[in-house]
Amino acid sequence: MPDRTATPEMDSRVHTLEIGTERPIRISSGHRLLHHDGKCSRPHGHNYAISVEITGLLTDGWVVDKGDVTSVIQKWDHRFLLEAGDPLIDAFEQSGDGDAVVVLDHPPTAEVMAAYLEARLYETLPDTVRDVSVQVRETSELCARSIE
Repeated sequence: MPDRTATPEMDSRVHTLEIGTERPIRISSGHRLLHHDGKCSRPHGHNYAISVEITGLLTDGWVVDKGDVTSVIQKWDHRFLLEAGDPLIDAFEQSGDGDAVVVLDHPPTAEVMAAYLEARLYETLPDTVRDVSVQVRETSELCARSIE
């Protein structure tokens, strides 16, 4: 006879989903820090490792569909992240690669990327989500995490 252990009430419990903790979501993106005095003012790229933690109520047995999370992040894969007003934006458009650029209102640092991705996830995910935290690892030495 199968074990019919009572299932706890799931609808009212808050759950946390971690995506990319052990195996990060990876994207390759270029950027530059236009107003920086150092080498980061030059166009360059990184292989970013991104992880996300989402807290919320269950809907159909899960907090969110992992595919909905990765689709938001993947929009930045093989794109160039630039701050609004950067002359490179026009250069990309004139070369026919305007769709390869993501324009941000702030310098495209790992900290800003984490905050932007968090905001996009809040906009995209269902209202049952209560908290989103995004971690963007730019290098083995630099990692930024958004905290609401």
